[in-house]
Amino acid sequence: MTNETTKVESEEARVALESIKHLEGIALQHAISPRWFAISIALVVGLLVFLIGAGLRDYYIFPIIALPLIIAVQRSKTKASIRTITMQKKTIIALVSLIAFMLGLIFIAIYVRASYGTFLGPIITGVIATLSVYWINESERNKYQNKIDQDKRK
Repeated sequence: MTNETTKVESEEARVALESIKHLEGIALQHAISPRWFAISIALVVGLLVFLIGAGLRDYYIFPIIALPLIIAVQRSKTKASIRTITMQKKTIIALVSLIAFMLGLIFIAIYVRASYGTFLGPIITGVIATLSVYWINESERNKYQNKIDQDKRK
């Protein structure tokens, strides 16, 4: 058995690495969720916070059904997916913080509605929840978009 080695030209290796980076950017671009997804998820979460805060129990079912439907439609349209992240300490802290934040908004809405008899509290907290979820989604989008743009500049 002979030991054969193939020498690769440095230019050929550089071209191959650039091609891999380019394809990685294309895959990442396809994995980024579109703006309609961010807007629709944010609106559904905001609506759910409003409905819970306003005590309109008869209507909880609509956002609860809409949320997985929107996610399913997006998953079926996505041509790629970002690698699943491991549950790191920062991820767990962020998730618990988001849940606590949403529960805080709900309790504030319930308190304002009970104290003042107005839907102003639930409306404001619903808007805050909507904007928060949209901002979180957009910051993630921008993070990946910046990575793609940075790879294109290299």
